Amino acid sequence: MTRRIQMLAGISLAFVMLAGSYVYGLTGDEAIGQFKKRMHSIGTMSGVISWSDPTGMTYSGNFRYRAPGMIYVTFNTPSGKILVSNGKKLWIHDKGSNICGVQDLAGGGSGGIASLVNGYAAIVTSQGSSGYTIRLKNREKTYTDIILMLDGSFMLKKAVLKTAEGSATTYTLSNVRVGDNIVTGIFDYQVPTNAQVVKNPLNIR
Repeated sequence: MTRRIQMLAGISLAFVMLAGSYVYGLTGDEAIGQFKKRMHSIGTMSGVISWSDPTGMTYSGNFRYRAPGMIYVTFNTPSGKILVSNGKKLWIHDKGSNICGVQDLAGGGSGGIASLVNGYAAIVTSQGSSGYTIRLKNREKTYTDIILMLDGSFMLKKAVLKTAEGSATTYTLSNVRVGDNIVTGIFDYQVPTNAQVVKNPLNIR
């Protein structure tokens, strides 16, 4: 009986050690490296994106993405708006007012969130078969704190970006499909001829 108890105790200890090594197996840098590798491996992706800005406004829409830096979002909330970028230009068309802002993106796209997290100190606050949570901090950045919530394959599920003043912007991805056949041409947005065009609205002071 004693030998059996010892054997069971040994098996239990082994499971505890394995579980512990799994929970704390990845360092922050390793987890961020896996996250970047996963995101940079994506050629095309589609799904639903939702976000809220520091003012409390919420937005949601169906998106299509193609690397590098091309995005097409059809808004559900607020409805009637379209956001498109081919990596060099950004179009925001409000069908209600029929105004389309066209913004030049100097130097092309930013590289997305996989590039945004460069230069941060990272720690893994939780990990397991259901996914990972990573917290990033850098007091010198515009976003001093970033929280990433990833699935088990390191795909982004949610990102929370916080400033030193405490304001936060949150992005959530859902119903994501990777590898869809998305043609490049849709990202060169054709502004309707009757729309009022405002060029480089972000540069207006």
